[in-house]
Amino acid sequence: MAKREMRKSLKWDIDNLFKSPETAEAEFQQAIKRRKLDDSTSSTPPRVRSDPRDALKPKLLLHLTRLGDGHRLDCENLANLIHYCIFGSKSIQKPRWATISQHRYLLQTLVVRVNVEDNFFATTNLKFLNEFFDRHWLELGADISDRRLFWNSLMNVRLDLKEQIKRKTDRMQKTFDLLGKFDRSHFVLTTEQMAERNFPFPGEEGIVATKMRYKKITHSSPLYSVDCEMCETTHANRELTRISLIDEKQNTILDTFVKPRGDITDYVTRYSGITAKMMEGVTTTLEDVQRAIQNLLPPDAILVGHSLEHDLSAMKMTHPFCLDVCHSLNYTNNVFENRNSLKSLTEMFLGEQIQTEYGHCSYEDAWAALRLAQLKIQEGIVFGVASYGWKYSQYREEQKLKNGDGEILKSTQNSTVAPIPCTGCLGPTVVGCTVVNCRCRFVAGPAQCVSCCVRNLVSEEGDFDWRETLEVDLEMERVTSPIENYVKKDKMKSVLMGFEAPEVLEKMPEMGRKIHLKLPSSFPTYSSFIDNVASEMLNDSAIFIEIDRKKVEPLPRSSPEDDEGEVVDNSEALNEILEKLVAATTKNAAIMMIFSSPSKNTLFKNIK
Repeated sequence: MAKREMRKSLKWDIDNLFKSPETAEAEFQQAIKRRKLDDSTSSTPPRVRSDPRDALKPKLLLHLTRLGDGHRLDCENLANLIHYCIFGSKSIQKPRWATISQHRYLLQTLVVRVNVEDNFFATTNLKFLNEFFDRHWLELGADISDRRLFWNSLMNVRLDLKEQIKRKTDRMQKTFDLLGKFDRSHFVLTTEQMAERNFPFPGEEGIVATKMRYKKITHSSPLYSVDCEMCETTHANRELTRISLIDEKQNTILDTFVKPRGDITDYVTRYSGITAKMMEGVTTTLEDVQRAIQNLLPPDAILVGHSLEHDLSAMKMTHPFCLDVCHSLNYTNNVFENRNSLKSLTEMFLGEQIQTEYGHCSYEDAWAALRLAQLKIQEGIVFGVASYGWKYSQYREEQKLKNGDGEILKSTQNSTVAPIPCTGCLGPTVVGCTVVNCRCRFVAGPAQCVSCCVRNLVSEEGDFDWRETLEVDLEMERVTSPIENYVKKDKMKSVLMGFEAPEVLEKMPEMGRKIHLKLPSSFPTYSSFIDNVASEMLNDSAIFIEIDRKKVEPLPRSSPEDDEGEVVDNSEALNEILEKLVAATTKNAAIMMIFSSPSKNTLFKNIK
């Protein structure tokens, strides 16, 4: 076989020796055409030789589906991305929706904000923008239009997780040294955290606030734990059918069945603990429960629960001070979409079993959430959170030393408590339960039933409404630091500010070698401002520039028939300015251009 192939090859070579140059050239051209045709029809892309230097070029990837809410970057997220480009993940909190490969070769970050009109992209075509960014762009959130918010976000860096924990721990330690215990107000969810977890908020359709007026929470604000049980109905997939509210001494404050609006199609007894017989004759409505809770809760109450947003949604209520144990205790380091169950948290930290094969009880679940919250407050901010450095294995060994073999034990209450009739109408104040030896059987019920709570009690009110608690919340959780603090720590970093900083920044940074300012208004023309900035850009690792499209001087018309020096639209001048700024940056620079109008904001990004 090999000899036959060799003879064929030799014959082909000998034949070619006697062909004319014209015939050989024609066959060569035919071979090239056949190869091009094969490449165009082949499903396998042709091999392209890559420059070895491309492997060192940084690449910026955004995973916007992790953001949710329409996948649009707001001011905070955009600033976090820019700070990540400048400082890297070792210095700041890395956004979980962005990655930069070969970050150490990202030498410079240029951010250009261009203020334009609403119809800018409909009427203007910038050649450089299309070529350099390859027509790739992202639509940004509406808050980017706010210049003050935009620049203040850029000039204040979000603290990394370690620094946030350190600051919070230091603040809590001061309280501990003064009071001998941790301040429970430090464990309450921030408004941002509540929004991320889809808690109901005031103003949403059908949502009622737990109070008309609230008080500022303190270290002594009372804890109230709530849990709800739901059944499937014709009105909704899940509708409230039982609710239990207990105080921090584990006393029952409210325990009642609730008549749903729709007809029950599935009691889900295995999980709800509710049967058809239990719901016979129930007349208490959701509105009755809402009014009772408004009367029972004090204005500075801290509401405790597990996945509390689901309970509040079932109650159709909203509350500003919430302590959610699935957020405070997270021993597997899962994100909030994949939380540790109340059952597993109770077994691990309390050594108790709940939600057995006999079903759920809302009192027992509220009791477990309360006990977990009290344990968290007692042990401190790091306890039970793997991302803070807490180790389950170490905790398990400590528990074995305390409790012997560390086995989980069931509670051993011996005597049930007879239910106390309502002091107002002598009716029942608690409900029956399907769970064998449930804890709700061993505690006294509330003094009054739901109807009497609504009729006889008067709601205690505080000093400010729900919306004003947002300002209190922001004062309590300050998680940013001026950019100058980060620049001073790194001798290789410096910032050039090319925008009207005094009129937009809440606090001006200290000017010097690490941070310097060039005001556009201090130059006779925009062109001279850009020329000056471009000449010094290589000295800085971060450059922040703002351009007002209306103030850009148009280029003189170069047409020879233009005798009077008439000027044209300034798009060409803007295109030249942007090209000049990018050309002045170093290789492997991150380029971000934000075009902002009152109604639309767009981001163009690329690595040079």
